[in-house]
Amino acid sequence: MGLLRRITRARLARRLVRRLRRGGARDARWSRRTLTIRFTAPGDTEPTVLQVRPLLTRRINRRQLDVFVAGLLRTPGLPADWRAAAPLLRPVLRGGAPGAPLRRPALPFLSEFVVVDHPETMTYVTPDQLAAWDVSADRVFAAARSNLSGAVLHGVATGPVVVRFVDDGDAYWTSHLLLEGWLARLEGQVGGVPVAFAPERGTLLVTADGSAHLAGLFVQAEQIFMESTRALSPMAYVSDENGCTVPYPAPPGHPLHHLADRAERLLAARSKNKH
Repeated sequence: MGLLRRITRARLARRLVRRLRRGGARDARWSRRTLTIRFTAPGDTEPTVLQVRPLLTRRINRRQLDVFVAGLLRTPGLPADWRAAAPLLRPVLRGGAPGAPLRRPALPFLSEFVVVDHPETMTYVTPDQLAAWDVSADRVFAAARSNLSGAVLHGVATGPVVVRFVDDGDAYWTSHLLLEGWLARLEGQVGGVPVAFAPERGTLLVTADGSAHLAGLFVQAEQIFMESTRALSPMAYVSDENGCTVPYPAPPGHPLHHLADRAERLLAARSKNKH
């Protein structure tokens, strides 16, 4: 019986440590001597010591364990219930984020994350938080996208122009690339099929395909990307037939192939170095 108890205890401790680490906890480790798990929750400066023994007195399924861990890791600033959280959610396009937040693939080397937007700060949503809110990941991503302004530009361009969106911290312009059909709807305002660049988190550049501005924007986007502390991507993007944002197609033989290929290689190298 003693051996079985030790095996059960160790198995539960490993599950807890994995979930704590996935939720962004630092230095999560199990002590067999004291039957405790020590970890530092996101936003905390002092470690928490969790007694594992009381958890062994009852059977805990996976969902109950997720809810328990979410309660331990609830980051300051995250609303406790879904009704309060939903209007504050925003999607963000990133190459990576600290800890282990909720994410899904969006574009080559880039993922879609969800944050809770406050006037001065934003907090990444973690997978464990879904259990506390009792919602699915799909619902969280959908709610975040629905909260974007989906801004419409007025006026019509008489020829190809460059439109520069500069984020004031509330607009989430680069995140608009995640909205189906949004980029394509700018055709009248840029004077042709829209091509977008998101070289850093706060800058979105859009011009028309085939315009004299396009080659120069590849160069400008690369410079911003290489110099920014909030770099995102030097690549160009367009809408596909379904309205989804995809990399600008420039196969061998295309006049801008060398620029598009260079941008992709730069982003790949930056992404590899982060890992």
